Amino acid sequence: MYQEFFSLKEQPFSISPDPDFLFLSDRHKEALAHLMYGLQGNGGFVLLTGEVGTGKTTVCRALLQDMSAQTDIAFVLNPAQTEVELLATICDQFKIDYDQQRTSLKSLFDAISGWMLHNLEKGRSAIVLIDEAQHLSFAVLEQLRLLTNIESDNKKPLQVILIGQTELQQKLKENQLRQLAQRITARYHLLPLTLQETEYYIQHRLNVAGASYPIFETKLLKRIFKYSRGIPRLINLICDRSLLCAFSQNSPKVNASMVDLAVKEIDLSLDHDTGNNLFKYLWRVLFLVILVAITVYQAPKIWHHLMQPEQALETVSEMHLNVIPEVAEPIQQPVAITPPVLPPTSINNQLSWFNNYPTLNLSQGEYDTAVQTLFAVWGYQVASGKANCEQASRGSLLCFSSNTSLQKLTTLNYPAVIELASDEDIVYAVLYRVEDQFELLIGSQQITVDREWLDEYWSGEFTLLWQPPFTIDKPLKFGEKSGRVLWLTAQLNRLYGLPETQKDRFDWELKEQVTAFQEDNGLVADGIAGQQTLMLLAQQLDPKIPSLL
Repeated sequence: MYQEFFSLKEQPFSISPDPDFLFLSDRHKEALAHLMYGLQGNGGFVLLTGEVGTGKTTVCRALLQDMSAQTDIAFVLNPAQTEVELLATICDQFKIDYDQQRTSLKSLFDAISGWMLHNLEKGRSAIVLIDEAQHLSFAVLEQLRLLTNIESDNKKPLQVILIGQTELQQKLKENQLRQLAQRITARYHLLPLTLQETEYYIQHRLNVAGASYPIFETKLLKRIFKYSRGIPRLINLICDRSLLCAFSQNSPKVNASMVDLAVKEIDLSLDHDTGNNLFKYLWRVLFLVILVAITVYQAPKIWHHLMQPEQALETVSEMHLNVIPEVAEPIQQPVAITPPVLPPTSINNQLSWFNNYPTLNLSQGEYDTAVQTLFAVWGYQVASGKANCEQASRGSLLCFSSNTSLQKLTTLNYPAVIELASDEDIVYAVLYRVEDQFELLIGSQQITVDREWLDEYWSGEFTLLWQPPFTIDKPLKFGEKSGRVLWLTAQLNRLYGLPETQKDRFDWELKEQVTAFQEDNGLVADGIAGQQTLMLLAQQLDPKIPSLL
């Protein structure tokens, strides 16, 4: 539909396998090398596992393309079969004659055995490839093991490739399959793409399709990676629907809102419950009212023209809009802030570097107000004067303050209070959103600035809030044995689609995983899980956590 609009030769993100679009990441190449090594052995099983859509079929297609012409291959695409049905399918695939009216395990097994031994005499070998192998019954798996027992002169004519999801690994650990597990000559668990590989993948498919210009801006690729978690099939779905959105809006390029809309349309969001959506909407309305209340509270001169301060406090109390003295329960989803339209009497902009925003009320640019607004972004309502890091700990939050560059702050991907300074004055704002430009919240007001302006006036100082999974008294390092390590292992396994484990020791394997995660996310790759590593890891697995991108 959109091919002609973008001058593409064909659809770049079809989910149907196409050899012309073959993209082998470093992980795919490593998987391919493991499988090829396993097939060089004398019989047995080769195992390839991975989450749905990670490219297992792609790896196998690449593997089979390099197979010798002396190899016969049988594809079993429907694993939900009985032993008799499986053996009959193998006979059909290899074109082995058998009596279809009188089938039994023995007759089919004998037919396959005779064919394979005859094949071996001719210098040929055979491979049975089974997709979705996690659905194979124990009885069928045992029958496959018996087939691999066939041999002549210490040579085995058959190898079996099992392709399946993570559950297959768990199934093969069952005691009744221990003999089969011992015959696995090579195994590989395919992880999703890294951020950099995701970028290469998208660019590769667009180039093959004939794209003559960058339809997706580079900054959008990290957004797509976050939504897709590096799973190629999800990347294809998001990119395809994003192109359709751009086409429908007559836009030659895809922007962030189109990616968000695409994700919403293909239902990748984790918040599908209607009740949750209504709850979120009601909290947004309440949050807007609270922000207006804060604005009024901090504009006494304006309020004085409307009523006496005593009346104001009484009225707010009656309406139950007073800012509560302690941290309230957080909402289930970070709020989307809609700035109110300020009356002309609230204008208080005396600073020349804010000339582009003549109606901006800079009396809201105090540090306490900015921290109060940051709490609100997290869904907490905090009383005026109590918005501080001590209060954050009561709500299970933690402050993180530092001085850094705009690029590194964007890498951390958390909304933050930033200090804007010039010779005239200092203004505090919340960096709330990063897209084509930068959205700032100054109290209840929202403005948009470009990078040049922010680079000029931001001092580099920032404070952000995040929610640690446990007490952060020291970083997690190699050699530690604790429940903290158990959490870290579980999070990384979830992120990379690995099987669940109960490992509570920080070993070399875990250190390599932490290092890889740090490299993927632009952090110092030292293999030590400090605050920045933990806050990014927590955020990538919970879309409800506020983010800049």
